[in-house]
Amino acid sequence: MFPNHQSPLKEANADMLLWSAFQNGDRKAFASIYQKYIDELLSYGYRVTSDRQLIRDSVQDLFLHIWVRRGNLAVTDSIKFYLFRSLRNRIIRNLEKHPERLHADIGMVAELAEDSNVFESAIFGHDGPSDSYEKLAEAVNRLSPRQREAVQLRYLHGFSLDEIAEMMQMNNQSVRNLLHRAILQLRLFFETAGGLLVFLSALQNFSGR
Repeated sequence: MFPNHQSPLKEANADMLLWSAFQNGDRKAFASIYQKYIDELLSYGYRVTSDRQLIRDSVQDLFLHIWVRRGNLAVTDSIKFYLFRSLRNRIIRNLEKHPERLHADIGMVAELAEDSNVFESAIFGHDGPSDSYEKLAEAVNRLSPRQREAVQLRYLHGFSLDEIAEMMQMNNQSVRNLLHRAILQLRLFFETAGGLLVFLSALQNFSGR
């Protein structure tokens, strides 16, 4: 479903070894983590709020925090999940201080449509129109903030349902329902707009990894 260059077990073991080295003060391990995830973390943050300075500060604060507190951090077998969850919590705290900065950036849609075959198939089908990104942007912008975030985490960043549930502090079934409603809403939009050629069942794309 999502690109995966190694098995989940090997990936988890590699993450545990890298995280352990980082916790023991290995600067190369820390640099490796930073270089591997910095762009994806920024990309996620930029789609939560248009205030790029707030996101850059939040990401830099996150990496500073984990370096300073590395000896007290929990062991993890998914560095990506740990960082995304931590960044999400940090952004929420910052936005609570500045609620006017909250903004759903529909620019995420082009990346979703271009980078995720799963998402594109769910909306258009494999033979769907290639010029539908603008309509898709309009459709996604009509989703609720939580629906947009769930769609982004699932289809752009490739998190499992369980990971999304923990990150968004929901149970697994609630995440399934949230994604299901989002896909149904998108399908309804395209059916109403007459722009949908083929729509695959959303449920076939919601299986956890």
